[in-house]
Amino acid sequence: MSEYSRKTVAEMRKNDKIESILSVHYTKPVQEYRFGTMFEIRVSDRTGQITVKFWGGDDPAKVLQVYDSLGKDCVVRIRGTVGEYRGQLELAVNPKEDEGVWVLKEGEYDIRELIPCREDIPQLVDRFYEMIKEVKDTHYSALLSKIFDDKEFMKHFSEYPASLTLHSNELGGLIYHTLNVADHCLLSWEQHNQMDRDLLIAGALLHDVGKVDSFVVTTNIDQTPTGIFLGHLVIGTAFVQSKIEEIADFPEDKRNKILHVILSHHGRKEWGSPVEPAIPEALAVHFADDFDAKLDYMLVRRKEASTDDDWIWDSRFRRHIWVGDQ
Repeated sequence: MSEYSRKTVAEMRKNDKIESILSVHYTKPVQEYRFGTMFEIRVSDRTGQITVKFWGGDDPAKVLQVYDSLGKDCVVRIRGTVGEYRGQLELAVNPKEDEGVWVLKEGEYDIRELIPCREDIPQLVDRFYEMIKEVKDTHYSALLSKIFDDKEFMKHFSEYPASLTLHSNELGGLIYHTLNVADHCLLSWEQHNQMDRDLLIAGALLHDVGKVDSFVVTTNIDQTPTGIFLGHLVIGTAFVQSKIEEIADFPEDKRNKILHVILSHHGRKEWGSPVEPAIPEALAVHFADDFDAKLDYMLVRRKEASTDDDWIWDSRFRRHIWVGDQ
């Protein structure tokens, strides 16, 4: 077995023989092929996803036994060979070559191998609470305290990702991204201090609270049905509205402004915002959010580029990205 080596998805190359620990995203039904029975699953680790094809022989019962042991979010050890199909790498598992898929029990793997995790979450939480203290307006301050003094909510908020794949898609990514947005907003305020500083900070800290109910973290990062159906802007707006209703005499104009910041932070209706920024603070939060997300994404794409070329083509930006300095 010495020819099989432990590699992450990002490290895998065509013809590599690997034996790695991965998490199952989904399975496809068993089907027949020319030489027997096979099935396909999609797996991932902290660096990416890859398709696995299990090429069973002429004993369907054995293939079904392996297939029935699998399920979404289970963790598996896979021994197989990296191939390529239609320009995409995939793992081929051939039991005749002593390759296979084996389900692992909790305690037989480290979740940090499967989901990227920030190491500075406690420090980020401390800085987040310090940022809340900067809000002097009594109503916005009360709202922030009502939401973030809830220990269970704050635990999820501090441990969840900011996105599935696009930016800060790691445990702790949501609070990291939120603090970045607040920092960018405060830099804007230094140049344009006509803005309401307290509204700016409160809006930045609250703009993505809907993601707590939009994501679920197991051995994978995935979206909840609520997140898919409603989207985090609508979820976050409804959540903050419900908290405002618990605060006596919360002014209507402040309610409208803070909810507007949340609803408009994607900037355009075609980008998912029900309304577009109509106040400077909302505009600042939108551009801070967009800037941080895109910058983080580009930096990660450059860091993870696996090529001898100085450039990679990025379909999201629809342009070449320079990676020659890596």
